[in-house]
Amino acid sequence: MKNLILLLIFFHVHSASAANSPRLEKISGPNVVTGKIVETKTQKGLVVVFLSAYCPCSNSHLTELAALSNEHPGYEFIGVHSNSNEKPEEAKKYFKNAGLPFSVIQDKGGRIADDLKAYKTPHAYIFNQAGEVVYQGGVSNSRDFDRSDRKYLREALDDLKKGQAVRTPEGRTLGCVISRGDKNVW
Repeated sequence: MKNLILLLIFFHVHSASAANSPRLEKISGPNVVTGKIVETKTQKGLVVVFLSAYCPCSNSHLTELAALSNEHPGYEFIGVHSNSNEKPEEAKKYFKNAGLPFSVIQDKGGRIADDLKAYKTPHAYIFNQAGEVVYQGGVSNSRDFDRSDRKYLREALDDLKKGQAVRTPEGRTLGCVISRGDKNVW
């Protein structure tokens, strides 16, 4: 019950919106490493990326995510760890060693993943100031970032930085499926 209280998530889903895109009003939860509550404080927008402690696909994109976070300081980046098959102590060790310049929160019960319909790791979303999804999908077009020839998340952030519409608002998500245990959300 205490963990449920610690995970504070407020979503408002517009069922009549284009492609049933979720609208994010606020996101917060316990930091995987420290256990302290992290809450978004969005300036221009928010980048949410679902990550895994076990998935080599997720791991191959960490350097790019760290670089993007540093290159786009007006956007708050937050990682979300939702996999029910990954032990908390192993996730804590992994993300502590990853040295990301942004927090990764624990998504107990996969509520955030379910609400956003995140399917794989890494799965990225960019929300504008109004909480609307302007990009969702893969960080790149490859499971192995070094082999990618399209960097969807980078392109979307660069488009927004130039004041342009995102040229590819949805990119294919490639990686490991987010484990939800016995729960069937699809």
